[in-house]
Amino acid sequence: MAKIKVKFMNRTTSFSFGALLIYSGIGVLFLLIFWQFAYLMIGKSLDDEDLIAHGDDKFTRTAVNSAERGDITDREGNILASDMESYRVALIIDDDYPNYVYNVDATASVLNEVLDIDEDEVKEQVEKGREDERFQVELGREGRDISYNEKQALEEAQQDADSEVSGLYFVSETKRFYPNGNFASHLVGYAEQDEDSGELSGQMGLERAYDEVLTGAAGATGYTQDVWGYIVPNTQSQVKAPEDGADIQLTIDSNIQLYLEDSLDTMEEHFEPEELFAVVADAETGEILGSGQRPSFNPRTREGFGNSWLNMLYQYSFEPGSTFKVFSLAAAIDAGEYDPNAYFESGSYDVGGHTIYDWEPEGWGTITYNEGMQYSSNALMMILQDRVGDEKMLEYYKDFGFGASTESEFPGEVSGVIAWDEELQRKTTSFGQTSTVTPIQMIQGMTAILNDGQMKKPYVIESITDPNTDETLYEGGETVVREVISPEAAQKTQEEINTFVGGSMDRNPQYQLDDYEVAGKSGTAQVIDPDGGGYMDGPYEFLTSFIGYAPKEDPEVIIYYGIKLATKNKADTWDYGVMHGFNPLMERTLKYLEVGGEGGESKAEVIPVDDYRNMALDDESLPQQETIRRLVIGEGTEVEDHYPMNGTLLPFDTFFIKTDGEATMPDLRGLSKREAIIFGDFTGVTVNIEGEGYVEDQSVEAGAPLEEGSEIGITLEPKDPND
Repeated sequence: MAKIKVKFMNRTTSFSFGALLIYSGIGVLFLLIFWQFAYLMIGKSLDDEDLIAHGDDKFTRTAVNSAERGDITDREGNILASDMESYRVALIIDDDYPNYVYNVDATASVLNEVLDIDEDEVKEQVEKGREDERFQVELGREGRDISYNEKQALEEAQQDADSEVSGLYFVSETKRFYPNGNFASHLVGYAEQDEDSGELSGQMGLERAYDEVLTGAAGATGYTQDVWGYIVPNTQSQVKAPEDGADIQLTIDSNIQLYLEDSLDTMEEHFEPEELFAVVADAETGEILGSGQRPSFNPRTREGFGNSWLNMLYQYSFEPGSTFKVFSLAAAIDAGEYDPNAYFESGSYDVGGHTIYDWEPEGWGTITYNEGMQYSSNALMMILQDRVGDEKMLEYYKDFGFGASTESEFPGEVSGVIAWDEELQRKTTSFGQTSTVTPIQMIQGMTAILNDGQMKKPYVIESITDPNTDETLYEGGETVVREVISPEAAQKTQEEINTFVGGSMDRNPQYQLDDYEVAGKSGTAQVIDPDGGGYMDGPYEFLTSFIGYAPKEDPEVIIYYGIKLATKNKADTWDYGVMHGFNPLMERTLKYLEVGGEGGESKAEVIPVDDYRNMALDDESLPQQETIRRLVIGEGTEVEDHYPMNGTLLPFDTFFIKTDGEATMPDLRGLSKREAIIFGDFTGVTVNIEGEGYVEDQSVEAGAPLEEGSEIGITLEPKDPND
């Protein structure tokens, strides 16, 4: 290879020409690389691709910040449905991972102790998972919805080096919490996690109807991660704040709803009916104060879920029977066709070749119109309809809201049907057969009679509020639908209804209360035979109901109560109607609302409860009323804890007190099912309940030591309604 000689400072240096070419090439390469870097730094793109955006895509991440679903509360703000954090436990079984299940027996044992999961089932899941070479296994339903306390107990066991418990992995989840269990369940409804999105989704009731309102908008937080996936410090920034869902406040009063649920439990146990319903409303405003039904379900446990999908208040239409006669009566009075002292021949009435009889086929002879109403004569109702005229009577029924939706806040409301095509249908409609209604329509119609002819629209939503801005998105309130009858006619109708309970004929005396005068109309309706058509004709195969109000001279509360097809103690539905559900519900409601009784003075006593901790058990500051039952847990003399605290007690409520010293088992007999559940929550004891009604027996005798975390069994039995 040729060489080049260069003389420099009296020295001669030789360079190979090939080496010069190599050095020159390297220099050019570095120049190109420098140029490329300079170009990228200035232009920030390559082949028309934005390199900054590419870097952001590779190392920038966005975490979703879930929004909270709105709360559903009662009229006082007490939670009926709310979000709650729960946990799911999984077992890591891959032995390449540091914290894996290496002692299956120890891990299965602690899971059994804390979560009551069968040990053999845990071992089987672990063995199967290892055979399938899985990283982790889950434990099904028993491993979900774990409380914070249960999670903490499992974590403490895992942290104990001597326990050899390992491999427990917890995943945080949001679940919908229904603190009251079976409590206006078909009205409130329920929500559960969507398997695809992982978000809570309303499945039934108001939870479903107002799903979009209750569901908030998720937010997001951005951050940068390095090549190993770790978050780069000081790179987190909130891209978008989450917006929580709107809160819905109902007109439901939790105390009244509690009374209602207790009454339904008693009726259900005694009669074992196909269906039961009850609704309590404010007579003046149309507010729904309580609503319930059977079958029902517990949204916390899903017990009873699927037995009935209908919200009976809005979606259940049926032939009401004689309770409907109050509207035929009001129409006749308003039309000037009713004279309480006029006479008619009772017993039967001929309609187009058909003879329709009173419930007493022989009748009661020639009696006055008022006596006929007290006896609930079908013949009289058909006479009145003839006097008013078919066309005009139909207008009255429509004005009372029958055959049309009440336009409630609940979607899917059914309208019922006014059967009016044939003369026989028109006549039988006058006494509540053939045509169909809903409970909410009956409540709405009754408000017209009790408010000088002004019909009030029933409503169950008090307000909808945006918690992010405190803006009221919707506000319910008293609304007059229309004037159905004149004030004079409404007053006269009410005067007639006031004679239907304990009037001159002494009818329906079972609905009389000691402290209040009740008025209303009973009904015994035939039920359509779902198999053979026509009406069922077996013994006592009826829908029995009562729509009543009190006090009768100044009505404040309306209750509509119904039972369909009792399968046990059937004759009692004829002899006593629904008094064993209606009466205690009406009386407790009136006393709770501090409504004055016959003497004009309030019988109610709402007892304030303060914080009595560290006080002596015999301190006079504690509630002393005879109507309050004290349930003391412990043998000490000082109050350590109590329930309720900073709240109120009502007559016949139970005041739970925990004292210092050794905790001992109290006598639970007589507690309602709901109170038994409260006892378990208050003491930290697991209460296993059998039956319905009130505590009759308990597995741990009174006075025995009571340890937190232990279990007791109790047996409930209904109180005999005839007692």
